Amino acid sequence: FVHEEALAHELAAYFYLELGEREETVEHFMLAHEKYLEWGALGKCDSLLKFVDFMKKLWYEGAMS
Repeated sequence: FVHEEALAHELAAYFYLELGEREETVEHFMLAHEKYLEWGALGKCDSLLKFVDFMKKLWYEGAMS
């Protein structure tokens, strides 16, 4: 079931986010994005990409300060 795979990857991404594992976080968000796209949940795909972009900006700005 594609939607369950998408949700599993999304939840894994939040888990790794809490641990501070940036690479794992992004990897699982992108896998979730692929599965949501395959399922046809285009709004969710857009939401995930915006969130990942936002997190990357925070991480980058945090590294610069």
